[in-house]
Amino acid sequence: MTQRKKPRHPLHVLRIVSQLIFFAVFLVLLVSTALGTAVTARPWLAHVFLITDPLILAGMALAGAFTSVLLAALAVVALSLLLPRAYCGWICPLGTTMDIVDKLLFRKRDRSENAAPRLRQVKYGLLAALLVLAVFRLGVFGWFDPLCIATRSFGVAVYPMADLAAKASLVAAEESGIGAAADAYDWAAGVGLFIRDANFKEGARGIGYPWSFTFAALLLAILLAQAYQKRFWCRNLCPLGALMGLLGSVSPLRPRVSDKCVACGACRKRCKTGAFQEAEGEERYRGLAQECITCYACEREFCPVDAIHIGAGAPRVRPAPGVLPSRRAFLGSAATGAVFAPALLLDQRTRNKAETNPTLRPPGALRPDTEFLSACVRCGECMRVCPTNALHPSGLENGVAGLWTPTFVFQIGYCEYFCAVTKDDVEQRRLGRPANLCGMVCPTAAIRPLTHAEKIAHQIGTAVFDHSRCLPWARGEECLTCEEQCPLPKKAISHRYEDVVNLDWLALPQPDRHRYEELEAKETLTADEQTELDAMPPKSKRLARPYVLRDRCIGCGTCENVCPLDGASGVRVERLQTREILASDRGGPQRQRRRRGHGGPP
Repeated sequence: MTQRKKPRHPLHVLRIVSQLIFFAVFLVLLVSTALGTAVTARPWLAHVFLITDPLILAGMALAGAFTSVLLAALAVVALSLLLPRAYCGWICPLGTTMDIVDKLLFRKRDRSENAAPRLRQVKYGLLAALLVLAVFRLGVFGWFDPLCIATRSFGVAVYPMADLAAKASLVAAEESGIGAAADAYDWAAGVGLFIRDANFKEGARGIGYPWSFTFAALLLAILLAQAYQKRFWCRNLCPLGALMGLLGSVSPLRPRVSDKCVACGACRKRCKTGAFQEAEGEERYRGLAQECITCYACEREFCPVDAIHIGAGAPRVRPAPGVLPSRRAFLGSAATGAVFAPALLLDQRTRNKAETNPTLRPPGALRPDTEFLSACVRCGECMRVCPTNALHPSGLENGVAGLWTPTFVFQIGYCEYFCAVTKDDVEQRRLGRPANLCGMVCPTAAIRPLTHAEKIAHQIGTAVFDHSRCLPWARGEECLTCEEQCPLPKKAISHRYEDVVNLDWLALPQPDRHRYEELEAKETLTADEQTELDAMPPKSKRLARPYVLRDRCIGCGTCENVCPLDGASGVRVERLQTREILASDRGGPQRQRRRRGHGGPP
């Protein structure tokens, strides 16, 4: 006779409901704030999860980049002191994603033999190394923070990919004669489910990011690692989970195993975070507060003798043996961070000196760049809300420490002149709110909110014409697209007329050119000769050649973006040199030394 399945604990059911609600909220906020939608009126919507992250709070405090908005994370700290790692089991969107994938793909997979208890010590060593790096003003803990991973992966990879796939599928279905597909497309575009509906049916494409595939692959690796262990990331690698587990060491609420335990091992085999282990010298198991995510699955479902209870009692501050790494291993992890920090700083400093470093930060980004790197958590929020898809994760060109920090790619987008305000707002002088969306959503103030006046005065870089690429300079062809599209009221690009060799004349056969020069050298021409000369293209022509007015250019990248050339643009925005930036204290006004221009009229 089979044993009757026990009913779930009410709090277990409530936890699942809580997970789904918070995950739905996370996705709704993700969709509603893409490309800056709904951010202007309610900027907190874009980063409400990130500002409640205790790891970001700790890292920013150690890096000297603390901002008051991060005090919201104290609510999660208080929760962890009461219920160890309850955030991981009830709220975390990455944890919920793992549970959904585990339920769909690995529900019947037996992983009970893959306990590997020592693996869980890795997350504590990783936490120690990341906090030491934060002391050296390196915000690289955002690489491993689960909320940054979820925000970055879903916002910069999953959602854009799903958006493109949905649009392409609906358009293909419509072209195949399925009328409902057209209605579905129009409905999705109308309610704002699509990121951008810029005439997709006519060939336009959605937004994209160079690192989308990498972020999607990393998320997939985290999810598929559950084939080895349930919640492999949470068990072994998550530094936020490690921090919450340490906070939960003082909690009076924890999984407790009574004397009724028969040491059958069912709890150890079925617990998704491995929160049970054999008690030393006893024929029973014990609960580990540092690993428990308070899911309440163990109280009724796991134990055949009902020996497990999550309840109050005297807290055991000292962790059970084997939970934390040894003191030597812990100090070794911290020392590893201390060794890597100078190397990362020297690497970044060396690349800052290189003229090829294309660091072009968003308006309002802290200066010098070392200040920005200490405050940026690589969450991807600024990239997600950029209305022109101009901000992208940087690669190693900015140094290892700069990996995945935001930088402009002006061949894809440009820094919108108005951004969070409208032209009508500027004309009517309604300029009380911030004008840069990236600064409005940044959870750590690595990018400061700027008024419209501050934004248009902020110099991202300066435009430079490439005379070997620009059509008027390289080919003698007429083109002033960059000047026409410059958004500044006082154009930062002007032009001068010059006499240049006519390429049509150069294309003439050599005898015809000689004949032209012969006729041109004559003092008087007959009527027939004049007609013959007029029929030939002139040897030279007046051509407008553009140049940059350096004292006006703010480096918005519009000129580089609209350049009609395929491949590299004929004009590009170059970064400001480190020596050209005079930074005051963090968050204060920034002054820049005017850069000496070139390329303009003599």
